[in-house]
Amino acid sequence: MKKSMLLLKIVLSSTMILGLVACGGGKSQKKETVKIIVPYGAGGTADAIARKYGKIATEKFPQYEFVAENKTGGDGFVASAYYQNINPKSKELFILGYGNAYRHTLGKKYGTEQVPYDLGKILPLATIDDRTWIVYAKPNFEVEDLLRKAKEGTLKMSGGNPLSDPHLALGSLLAIENGKVTVVGYDGGAAQKQGLTSGEVDVFVGTTQAGMSDVEVGTIVPILAISEKGYSGFKGPNGEISVPGVVQNKPAALSSEKDYSSSILLAGGFIASRTGADPEWTNKVIEISKAVWATEEYTNWIEEIGLNKFEVYGNDAQILLDDANRKAENAYKLLSGK
Repeated sequence: MKKSMLLLKIVLSSTMILGLVACGGGKSQKKETVKIIVPYGAGGTADAIARKYGKIATEKFPQYEFVAENKTGGDGFVASAYYQNINPKSKELFILGYGNAYRHTLGKKYGTEQVPYDLGKILPLATIDDRTWIVYAKPNFEVEDLLRKAKEGTLKMSGGNPLSDPHLALGSLLAIENGKVTVVGYDGGAAQKQGLTSGEVDVFVGTTQAGMSDVEVGTIVPILAISEKGYSGFKGPNGEISVPGVVQNKPAALSSEKDYSSSILLAGGFIASRTGADPEWTNKVIEISKAVWATEEYTNWIEEIGLNKFEVYGNDAQILLDDANRKAENAYKLLSGK
């Protein structure tokens, strides 16, 4: 009899616990998965940012599970074509890079390439990545060598496809010096950097984060920052490295009488949704993004990898993208002579 009563108590206790969990009384709650579509390969800066953003967003908003998913191909075009066709009610998010937008704009307006998506179907919500393009080379290759090979027509670079933002930035600068550069395409930042170290290209145009570890051991060196003041966050085998810019602190090889500021393009990108998404959801993403930026974990990490703290949200994000597109178009005209 005592054994029967004990068994009954255990059964009743288990039933009550299960009932509490089912009613939300337990700690276990079902999370809603939110994919963050990354148009580039694993290991690159955009991928690292998406994963860091997703980790912190999940911690701050535990009702969601933010998961980065890489969709590579066409230097971002494959993922963009995929994303434009998802249901606007879907809560999938997208890493929208300026370079993707630039190539879309130039392709549609000037027929530079076939563009399989409509940028108007992707809505930027918040900046999560602002970067400075660095021109990397092997040791003993300097800005003088860069200009010489560009004028000879033999310079090769990695860093996106033709008319990507690294190409527009460097190519338009070299055009001012009557030089040109050929882009060798690779999928993702890691492969682009490998193109330099293997000797397939002369320079790699990438982010500060992409080259930091290689610069530290001396495998590659930063020779030019396509920014106004340059960049001073690198450390090499012999200590800190100050990288010259294109307006102030110019290298001697660049003319003091020429204006290279048109080559400084916005780089990095946004967390975005589908145009037509529920305003309640897009406002939530903006709220989440502000909360991510407010954490020391994110802002300190952004600083550690040499990127810039730069926050723009909502309608201002779209205005910023439109302005960046206009600057990129001007760089293309300079590069192409149109």
